[in-house]
Amino acid sequence: MQIYLARNNEQAGPYTLEQVNAMLSNKQIVLTDLAWHEGMTNWLPLGQLTGGKMLYNPNQQKIALTPTPFKTTATSTVDAETVANGATLAPVGRRLGAALIDYLLLNLTIGMAFFSTMTVESLTKLNVTFTTELELLSKSTKPDSTQILKTIMASIPESTMAAVGLAVLILTVLQVWLIATRGQTIGKILLKIKIVDETSGEKSTFLRSVILRSVLVKYIGYNIVGSLLFFVDLVFLFTKQNRTLHDRLAKTLVVNAPAVEVEKQKT
Repeated sequence: MQIYLARNNEQAGPYTLEQVNAMLSNKQIVLTDLAWHEGMTNWLPLGQLTGGKMLYNPNQQKIALTPTPFKTTATSTVDAETVANGATLAPVGRRLGAALIDYLLLNLTIGMAFFSTMTVESLTKLNVTFTTELELLSKSTKPDSTQILKTIMASIPESTMAAVGLAVLILTVLQVWLIATRGQTIGKILLKIKIVDETSGEKSTFLRSVILRSVLVKYIGYNIVGSLLFFVDLVFLFTKQNRTLHDRLAKTLVVNAPAVEVEKQKT
């Protein structure tokens, strides 16, 4: 028997029956924690499964259909948000927070590579060029923004551009590796959410989680279509199951990952 546990909408498991009983005995888990295993239609407090005892014996104890004596508001939340494999959907706030962390991390990486390789002379030259182009922009009736950007970029040393490019490449490779192996970016790791397959609830394939979800939509799509696709993708985040456009295309879900895994006991 594989048993999943949940507390504060954060899931852990699966665990064997012996592990669950050992954790009950050691008070690592409590009777108000939610539990689910095959054969159950809903998540229920452990106390309702054990009859209030610190031992779960499914052969002797039947799941009560009467109201539980344990007061918990988490049961209805988990029931409503439970998907495949007993996982619970990640809230919109966490998803946006993880995306913001990844965005800030990218900009921090670029900034560190940029300023660590720019000399005072180069910064002064860049500042003069930038100020001059702004003045021309304010005076021009038909400003050529592309040409202005090219002029500013041309004043940045090649060594700095190479350093920025290398730093971004390293961060990108790291993020891709994390998504492929864990279903998580750095932002998702910090906020304890992860990408899973919509059907199995397990880690998605490289094709779906990296190629379709990240490369095709978020990198190529955003750059080609522009901000319109970004905002359409964002609107989809507030639809059923908090699924963005790239989630639907890749057939993935973003779910809660346990904040702290309940320690597994040796059987």
